[in-house]
Amino acid sequence: MNSLNIFKLKTKIIIFLYFLFSFLSSAQKTPEISLLTFETGDKSYTVFGHTAIRVKDTNNGSDIVYGFGGFDFDTPNFLAKFCTGKLDYKLDISQYKPMLRYYFNENRQVFEQKLNLDTSKKQQLIEKLEYAYRPENRYYRYRFLGRNCSTEVRDILFKEIENVNYTHTETNRTYRNYLDDYTRNTPWFKFGINLALGSNIDKNINTYELMFLPDFLMEEIDKATLNKKPLAQNAKKTFDNLTSPEPNKWQLTPFVIFAFLLVVLIFGKSKFLGQTYLLVVGLAGVLIMAINLFSEHPEVQNNYNLLWLNPLYLVSFTLGFTRFGSARKTLATILTLCLLTTLGIWFSKIQGYDIAFFPIIITLLWINLRISKKA
Repeated sequence: MNSLNIFKLKTKIIIFLYFLFSFLSSAQKTPEISLLTFETGDKSYTVFGHTAIRVKDTNNGSDIVYGFGGFDFDTPNFLAKFCTGKLDYKLDISQYKPMLRYYFNENRQVFEQKLNLDTSKKQQLIEKLEYAYRPENRYYRYRFLGRNCSTEVRDILFKEIENVNYTHTETNRTYRNYLDDYTRNTPWFKFGINLALGSNIDKNINTYELMFLPDFLMEEIDKATLNKKPLAQNAKKTFDNLTSPEPNKWQLTPFVIFAFLLVVLIFGKSKFLGQTYLLVVGLAGVLIMAINLFSEHPEVQNNYNLLWLNPLYLVSFTLGFTRFGSARKTLATILTLCLLTTLGIWFSKIQGYDIAFFPIIITLLWINLRISKKA
């Protein structure tokens, strides 16, 4: 065999080995698994952000996102089910690129943290997600703070992966404190949350509980380790060219509205307006009481707002059209004591409040005192 043929043979062997090595390397590639955190939005259901798990598998060309925040507005009796705690959320699967376009169009940043998992743990996590996506498993009973898109991912990462080490710390803040932070720019939504949620959310929480918020799941996962190594890599922004959000414009907030009504009632001295005010407060009290009694959400229980947003104002409203003046005076005294008790509860931090509640309280005190002084 001459030297030319030997050269050609060696070349063929090298080429063969190169492609064989390339094939084996490709076959041995394991999927990349990441935690995705989506920036907050301006809609009520996007105020707290979102979280999901991305699984990118170059072996089969798939790139999918598992998110536990799926729900359907077209669900029969959607609002009633949501308020009573009987609404089911579900695990959804999305294609990564179309999902990314959606968030880009929403002008919401997406952060990605790749998980430092070995092959066996990646397979374990993927099997867990596939099991959770089965039709009989993908739905779960939603809870504001206890079971949402973020806590479901948290529990998978911290409880389902073996040898993950994470030590929680105390925050010295309550659920309500964090909810207020996130709803500061949506004052009517903030008002509604503080109205409907009771004293159960006013206990101090630790950082594990805090991961009900996607931003803090992203932050706390940086502190977790797996076999003494970081569980996740540093978060990286997906978009570099998002536009900066415009400064918040002045809004007609609940505080402004109720402060204006207070002034009108005091200086206008309109009996019709005062009666209408009692009617609206009484009806709102019935709604909050119904939510408190019939909802399965633990967050709405033990709601001391019922002391001032009292259904008994419907009785006071009705008595205003009768001759039972003495009974109405007695009721006004009772309602005044309820209002004063409410202030004590707020100042003792048994239950939090919204600043817009104060003009309502003052208005009700003024109305009850007027009723008490009538001859």
